[in-house]
This record gives sequence, structure tokens and C-alpha cells, in this order.
Amino acid sequence: MPEKTLNVNVGVLGHVDCGKTSLVAAMSSVLSTAALDKHPQSKERGITLDLGFSSFSVPMPEQLQHLPYDELQFTLVDCPGHASLIRTIIGGAQIIDMMVLVIDVTKGFQAQTAECLVVGEIAARSMVVALNKTDLLPEALRPKAVKKATKLIRETLAATKFAGAAVIPVAAKPTPSGISELQAWLVAAAVQQHADTAAAQAAAAAAARPFLFSIDHCFPLKGQGTILTGTVLQGGCQVNDTVELPALKLTKQVKSMQMFKQPVTSVTRGDRAALCVTQLNAKLLERGLAAAPGTVPTFAAAVAAVDKVRFYGGPVPSKGKYHMSIGHATVMAEATFFGLPDAPGSSQADALRLMIDALSKTSLHTQADAFAWSKQYLYQEELYGLEGRPITSSSSSSTVAAAGGAGAAGAACSSGQQQHFGPQWVLLKFDQPVTAPEDSVVIGARFDVDAAGEACRLAFYGRLTGSLAEGGPQQLRKLQVYKPKERQGLVSRIAPDATSAVCSGLFKKETDISIFQGARVVTGRGEWGSIEGRFGTSGKFKVQFDAPLWGVGEGQQQQRSAADNVLLLRYKRFVFDADKHSIRQ
Repeated sequence: MPEKTLNVNVGVLGHVDCGKTSLVAAMSSVLSTAALDKHPQSKERGITLDLGFSSFSVPMPEQLQHLPYDELQFTLVDCPGHASLIRTIIGGAQIIDMMVLVIDVTKGFQAQTAECLVVGEIAARSMVVALNKTDLLPEALRPKAVKKATKLIRETLAATKFAGAAVIPVAAKPTPSGISELQAWLVAAAVQQHADTAAAQAAAAAAARPFLFSIDHCFPLKGQGTILTGTVLQGGCQVNDTVELPALKLTKQVKSMQMFKQPVTSVTRGDRAALCVTQLNAKLLERGLAAAPGTVPTFAAAVAAVDKVRFYGGPVPSKGKYHMSIGHATVMAEATFFGLPDAPGSSQADALRLMIDALSKTSLHTQADAFAWSKQYLYQEELYGLEGRPITSSSSSSTVAAAGGAGAAGAACSSGQQQHFGPQWVLLKFDQPVTAPEDSVVIGARFDVDAAGEACRLAFYGRLTGSLAEGGPQQLRKLQVYKPKERQGLVSRIAPDATSAVCSGLFKKETDISIFQGARVVTGRGEWGSIEGRFGTSGKFKVQFDAPLWGVGEGQQQQRSAADNVLLLRYKRFVFDADKHSIRQ
């Protein structure tokens, strides 16, 4: 193999037994150390249990001959489709440039097909559907059946990042069919990706960042050392460079390196390679990362910008426990969701467009935006999807009042209910410390759901935007997430000058009203005032109003209705404040 090879990583994903491995075998010419079901249980059970790697090469297309490479190589990442092995798929997702979604034409979309599509949307920039096993259809009915299956697939993909994706009928066995068309699509997609200015800029930026290498296989080689096979996610590495294995807190020197059994002296972003290091027990590391020393932190909690998976059927509540996949690791974490305060927002169509734009940026592996710790965020009982977050009447009215009565909060859905559409985040408190890049892709799942069921188990996905080394109360205080609170009372007795009143109903007699001294309140007529302090021992209190109350004075007392004398106290209780009794407005 020539030294100068342009490598493109292609994820081959699909439901169990849809024929992925046979399809990869029909396309491949070079096999790596872990290709095509070498795992003993894979051969015994007839399904893929681990990531398999193989490749095929073509001459550089005319459109890419200006690049400094001799040939174009496609590394095929055969991902297992069995439900219990979806974690392995997620681990492989971070190295994928484009994707082949394999669908059994006799079965159509299945549960893990949807999960693979979710992973593909996050990881891959482009996708083709391989409609496999067309040889099993009766020849006379084949064109009609393929046309029907293609229509259903395109309808499913219409609301995804891959709307309009190509669908190619194929058969891997006994006589390969459609393979050359599939390979031609991959070549055309590679040309298009390298012509994409945004993709080129993202690739150049990633190549300039510190070295990061995703390890998917580790084994000893007698007389040489320990071999780490994987894919360069960013940066580059040369023979004799020092790399860190952050999960083990060890640094090692790279003794030699290969790309598909050919020795090389350096590797760069996107390359599939094997690094040889010495004095490392291979049993300590199966999968993980190698990186430039000091660039991959360990943390106990993190904040991520997230979206709900559209195929996930149930609610995604705060305080729930989720299986969080970060790279090749899967750990349990407690999730607390939050978003921007209710405010004029975008429509549902805008929300879909913004979500797809965010997916495109993620698959380009651009650096994530840093989290704004100085802002205040609204606590959410759950993570919302494209339906938006319901806006309560109290928060809507308070928003309007704060804005001087102008504008409406959010947008109305078809039912007329006001909805807020905007970015959402999650605080993840891990059961055990996690070692990962600070802008890693994360996927939250409920793998405890019956794996044999037909439901998608991937609940949400996103990017880390900030981390907390310890995740203790002291560090969490910097995260300003609040719950809006509202109490309703009554203006009981108005002073003759109409600027103050004795009020009731907001507090119990045992409440320490000093906590609320100075807090702002508003009447049903929009008259503002401040709480001065306790009045008597029954829970009543005094309020000083900014201006004389309407309808008070000689001959005017009867003009105030019961609704006018309603008194509202709205405030914020910050979730992570050390003092649980403190309030802010």
C-alpha cells in the first residue's frame, strides 16, 4: 500500500442478522486484526459481537487528484446489530465519516435500525441505505417490493438529517449484486465531503488540535511490545512521540506504527493505525483513548447540551438514572435537565432545523461551544422533544409583566398551548469518575429496557460543554439552575393613605418571614410593592406599595374587586444553593 493514502471511515450499521458482515466481506480487499467476525462467539452464534475493520481502495478520483495522496481507501467499520451490543456501536460512532445503513428488505425498519439511525445522525455526515437480501424476493415481484420498501424508508428518513438519502438494492450472497453501485456511491460521497468548505475547515481545525486516538483493540506482540489499534480522532502522532493512556494515568513512547500492515512514520486525523508501545500489560486496556499528555481530564460531573431522541417513546425525567455512553465507556449517571427561561422563542419548524444543524456540526467534529456558567437557567422536570416545553400561565404572565406587557412567551402549538423552543442542557452526576475529552459526544440510554422489545432505548444525545472535577455541592453551586415558585395571598386591610396594607395567605404562622423581607409582590391589578415584615403572630405581614392603590379613598373602597386584591409572590429557588431557604427574584 502506498504511503500516501486518503482514508475515509465508513460505519456499516443495521439490525441484527440484516447481513452487514456478508456485505462488508463482499466489499473488502484488506482485513485488519479484528475483521469479519473473528471473535469465537461470533462464529458460533452467527452474529457480530465486536467492531470489525476491513478496507478497499480505489485510485484517487479525478476531482481529488489535487490532494497529496496516491489512493483513496475506505475503512469499513462493521458494527454489531444485536440489541445488547448497541454500546459497542456507540463506541465505534466517534470514528465514522459516513454510514451505510443496512436494512433487510424482507423485514424493513426494526428496533435497532432506529437506534443505528440515531447514532448515524450524530456521527456521520452522509448516509446511504443498502437494501439488502433482495435475492430472497421472488424475481417476478422484486421490482415492486423494492419500490415499496424504498418509499417506506424515505418516509421514515424525511424528518431526519438524512432526508433524501440514496437507497441502493444489494445482495451479498450467493452472487453479489449492487456492490459496485454501493462502492461508487461511497466514492462520490467522499468527493463531495472533501469539496465541502465547512468540512474541510473542520478537518483542518481537528488536525491542528492535540493528538487523540480511539483504541478499539489491544494485544501483546511477542518481541515487539503491546499493539494499540484504533483511529486518529484529531491531531497527529509520529514515531518516538510520547502519548498518555489517561484511563491508566500512564505515559508511553510510540516505538513504531503501521497502517493496514504497512509501516509508517506518522499518522494524522482520520487514519486507521496500529501503535506499538513497550512495557504495557495489554490486559489493562481493551478499549479507550491515547492522547497528548495532559489533554484528557477525569471528572465526576459534567454539563452537556442535549436533544431528545425522536424515536424514544417515553418521557425522559430529571433525577432519573441513565446509561451514559462516552466514547467506548458506558457509565451510570443521574440527569438533571434545564433550559433557558421562558421567552419569545422559535417555532417547531425552527426547532427541527436548529436540531439538524446541531447534528451536522457534531458529525463534522467541530469544537463544542463552552458552557456559560454566569447565566441563569430554568429547571425542567423532563427533557422535551420537538413538541417544545409547555409555558405555564404564571411564567408567561411574569415574562409579559417583566417586558412591560409587550410580546408573548414562546410560540403556540396546534392546540393553542404556549410552547418554549430553545436549547436544553443536562447536568450528569456520574456514579464513578469518567475520563474523556471535555467536548465528547454523549448518548443517554435506558439499556435496562427489555432488549428483545421493539422500542428504541436511546433517550437523548449531545456534546459535553463543561465538566466538574469532583461534582460536590461546593462545585455545583456555580451552576445557576432555578425552580420558579409562586405563592398567592390576599390584600386584607389597606391603610388610609393607600400606600401600605396588611396582607395574608402567603405564609404560615411559623414561617420565618425575615427571609422574604424586601421581596417584591404584585396585586391582581399589577400594582407592585415590597414585603416590610411580619404583622402579628398569625402569619400576616405588611406590604409597602410603590404608589397608592387604585380604588381606595373616600367613596372608592367598593371599586376594588376580589381579583384586584389577589397578591402574588414570585421568586426563584436555586437547586444547587447551599442554603435551601434562600430566595432570589
